[in-house]
Formats: sequence, C-alpha cells, structure tokens
Amino acid sequence: AISAGGGFACALTDAGEAVCWGGDNRYGQLDAPPGRYSAISAGDWYACALTDAGEVVCWGSNQVGQTNAPAGRYASIDASGGHVCALTGAGEAVCWGESYDGAWNAEPPAARGPYAAISVGANFTSGGPIINSCALTASGDIACRGWSADGHADAPPGRYTAVSAGGDHACAINDAGGIVCWGGYRAEPPPPGRYAAISTKARRGDYRVCALTVAGDAVCWGGIRSLLTPPDPAPGRYTAISVGSGFACALTAAGEAVCWGAREREVTPPQPAPGRYSAVGVGDFYACALIDAGEAVCWGENPDGVAAAPPGRYAAISVGWTHACALTDDGAAVCWGGLGPPDTPPNRYTAISAGGWYACALTEADEAVCWGSNVHGQLDAPPGRYAAISASLRQTCALTEIGEAICWGSYAYGRQLDAPPPGRYAAISAGGWHACALTEIGEA
Repeated sequence: AISAGGGFACALTDAGEAVCWGGDNRYGQLDAPPGRYSAISAGDWYACALTDAGEVVCWGSNQVGQTNAPAGRYASIDASGGHVCALTGAGEAVCWGESYDGAWNAEPPAARGPYAAISVGANFTSGGPIINSCALTASGDIACRGWSADGHADAPPGRYTAVSAGGDHACAINDAGGIVCWGGYRAEPPPPGRYAAISTKARRGDYRVCALTVAGDAVCWGGIRSLLTPPDPAPGRYTAISVGSGFACALTAAGEAVCWGAREREVTPPQPAPGRYSAVGVGDFYACALIDAGEAVCWGENPDGVAAAPPGRYAAISVGWTHACALTDDGAAVCWGGLGPPDTPPNRYTAISAGGWYACALTEADEAVCWGSNVHGQLDAPPGRYAAISASLRQTCALTEIGEAICWGSYAYGRQLDAPPPGRYAAISAGGWHACALTEIGEA
C-alpha cells in the first residue's frame, strides 16, 4: 500500500511495516511507530494506519485533533488535510479531526449505508479550509458530505466501483470503467480507456487527478498551475496510485514505490552561478532572489506567474504563498503572481513582507499598510508606529518603536495567536502556526 500526503509519503512493506519519507519531519510525520499494519493514509503532516487487529494508530501533527482516533476496530481509513474517516467492519463511517461546513463528524446519513469505501478530500483556500467526504455503498451508490457550494455533494446517478474526494470536487470510476468528476472542478476527460483506480487532490486551487488503467498504466491530468507527468517509460505495471501535495506516488506490480513531481510549467534555477545574490526569499515550492545588480529572479513552480519577476532594480524582496513583493530603489512596492501592488495612494516604504494571499509594508512614517485578502483580519493593523513587520499565512506580527511584539489575524481556522510574551524585541518572524522573536540580547 502507498499514500501521498502533504509534502511526504508513506507505504507499507511486504512485512506490514510502515515507512515514510520526504519533507522535513517537523511534526514527526516520518516517525511511524513500529508494528504490523494493513492500511495506511498520509494527511497534512500526519499519517494514520490500521493495525492487523483493525485499531487506528496516528502520528505527526495534531493541530486539530486529527491523531486522536476513536477507539474501535476498522476495516479501512483515509486522511486528507486535518480530517480522517474510517469504516468499521460493519460499514459504518467514523470521522474525526477538523470539521468544516458539514464534513462528517460521527456518522453519515444512516439511510445510505453501510459503506464499502470512503474517501476524504481537503483544499486550502484564502477563505479557509474546505473539507468533504464521499463514501461508496456495496451496491455502487455514492454519498457525499461537506462542501456543497459547487455541487460536490451531488454525485451523478449511476453505479460506481471507486471514488476519490478532492477539495471541492470528487471523481469516481463507473461500472463501465469510465471516469466521472463533479463539483467545483470538472477535469478534462482522460484518454479513452477503462480505469481501475483513481486519486484526486486539490491544493491552493490547483487540481490534479491520476488514475490507473486496467492495464496498469498511470495517467494524470488537470492542474491549473502544474501537471503531474508519470515516468516515461514506466518502470513497470502499476497496481496502486495516490496523489499528494504537488506529487504522486504509485506501486509497481513488483511492489516498488515510484514517485514523481510536477514537471510542467516549472522554471529552472537562474543564472549567474550561486554566490552572486544579495537577498533571497523562499515560498511554497518556489523562490526568488536579488542579484547584485538589484534585478529579481525566481525559480521553482510557477503559480499565478510568480516566476515572471517584473524588470527593474529592487532593494528588498519577500516571497509569499502565491506571490512575491519587492521594494524598488525609490521605495515603491511591486508585487507579482497572485497579488498586485497596494490599493492605497502611492507611498514610499521602508520594509515589505509577503504572506498568504496578502502583503504588508511599512511606510516612511513607520505606519503599517496591508492589502490583499482580509478573511482572517490579517490586514487590520492596529494604529501605531512600527519598526518591523512580518506577514505569514493568515496572521501578521510587528514590532512597535519600543520593541514590543503585537500580532493580528488568525493562525488556524479562525483561532487567534496567543499574545506575544511581554518584553522588548529586536526582530520578529510570523509562521503559519506560531511566531518567534529575538530579544535585545539575542535570545529567541
């Protein structure tokens, strides 16, 4: 078995041992507990598996309770984002972790069960997480719950043999071997043929679908920003496939794990050679830097055209999730990719920071100006004069003139960041789930 998650993957060996790889292991998601497992599923920075006895074991991040599995014996399990669902031996669905917009908390409509398979989908948007679930009955009917604004809950009538839930969409294989997708994203149809397995994933609005033909060939399509291209030639016939965050993994008939990443629309690292840069910023699968002459260069994935840095001379640069921002020599703010310049009158700025779908800067008067998405209040800077500012996924932190730390916005599904510890600080940096600062004597 194999499962591609958020930046890492996990598989089960022939002996039933769990092996995980990829990513930086910041939450211990690669540290699978020893034991024998019959199924495994990787989410975002965590994974869950079923023991031979059917008990659930989860490890890694537990930000929203996704590793707090209810006691019981289960036959299958699926994880995505911070949401997990499992089926008992009697076909009942049990879900835990993050619940949003009607995703199953405990049990789906009783009239539609029992279920033979279940799939969880998650997508992160500027408005927050989208979570949904789809289950397949033994007779081939599909029931979906969760995000319904784009018709995700309305599976087309028919009989199906497999289903995969994405962020705000789902895809299934009907009893004729064809593929049907519905909801917010309706993928271009795959090449004609009969399919045996399917996996779909949404990531920041970028949708990817991979499927296996009955002959064991891997086919991938979709992708607004990037496509997944399976190895050519294939190392062998595939028996299982899973789409993760920016990559896909499959198992060959010989049991070998093969993974591949997004190859289309990538930008190679720039020239001149390393060592000729004055500043660098790293975003989500891409980076930007300033060369000695002050020009900006970007490489990696290219969401929303972020790799196409506008020509000019820049004094500072900052990279966000979907965009990059820089300050020109005369203090003007320039952003490209998924965000434009400030919608305020022209100003001169002394610092700039790109976050998730928004950016902030400090004016010459040391006032904070933020623009872009304000779903979580990340633009609502308290009045005052600031010496430093840092924009993150959906929260902003700054240092006042006297070095006090202040933060606004939210860090996790509407939850506020804890108040910064009292004190005087010399530097500050906001992260996706936390913030850090340096005291005047250099302590963190």
